[in-house]
Amino acid sequence: MNIFVTGGTGFIGSYVVHELVSHGHQLTVLARNPNKVKGFINHPQIEFIEGSLYDQDRIKEGLYGKDTCIHIALGWGDSPLEMLERDTKASVYIFETAAELGVGQIIYTSSTAAIGEFRPVMAEDIDCRPVDLYGATKAATEAYLLAIAKVKKIRCNIIRPGYVFGNPVVEGAPMQPDDRFRKIVKAAKANEPIHLVKNDGTQFIWAGDLAKVYYRLLSSQHNRQIFLGLSTQFISWEEIAQYAVGYLASESEIVLEDKGWKRDDAYFDVSLLKKEFGYSFSAFEQIKRHVEYIANHE
Repeated sequence: MNIFVTGGTGFIGSYVVHELVSHGHQLTVLARNPNKVKGFINHPQIEFIEGSLYDQDRIKEGLYGKDTCIHIALGWGDSPLEMLERDTKASVYIFETAAELGVGQIIYTSSTAAIGEFRPVMAEDIDCRPVDLYGATKAATEAYLLAIAKVKKIRCNIIRPGYVFGNPVVEGAPMQPDDRFRKIVKAAKANEPIHLVKNDGTQFIWAGDLAKVYYRLLSSQHNRQIFLGLSTQFISWEEIAQYAVGYLASESEIVLEDKGWKRDDAYFDVSLLKKEFGYSFSAFEQIKRHVEYIANHE
């Protein structure tokens, strides 16, 4: 399959690219810096188009003749209008152009932030109540995609990842931008107190598992479906810190602030991944490998 990918040199995108080429797909990757990820340079199944989300001619060139468009890249702004202009509007151009050029399907990378406000059980069909600009942008872009795909008769599906983590998938690829893992390891190495909130955590997902969902969607017949990209197990930052302290034989004390949070305050129902693809992801073993990688390489 010939696939156009935005954000393929970013953290999630690099895992998706790595997964898809391992299954024989041919990829055209839009990237501001095609030399960013050394492990992808001169790869026989990867073609780079240099450009950004705002280079419409380059995007049109990349989409021409493709079977699928996987949109992962994110545009950012500091105000509602900037987010609308830099992310949602840019995404709408990609969706419309893909439909006009006869691309067969679109897979869009949204976020659990589109759901926003926590409720006891969060599933794919729950109504969106964003609590920040990022979530609002993702929810708006989802809505545009569903409408465009319906009118233009193009197949589309949406993936909403939660907290995604992992080591660099190939040489030069990035890790996740959030630095909480690093802060825990750094404190443990220095035998300093590790300050956390009691029962703060989430259903972490390893980027390698998330990438499998993209791969399976490519050959599926799903249309207009939303999939939550998380593991089944809630893991707290306290548990992660406990592993880091043990692994490093650290003398750090884990200091917990009690804000009254409960482990079962909100749960993301990921049973659809099990039902449709047979996936039931568990993240803790990969979290251990991630802690070890940070401890030994940073």
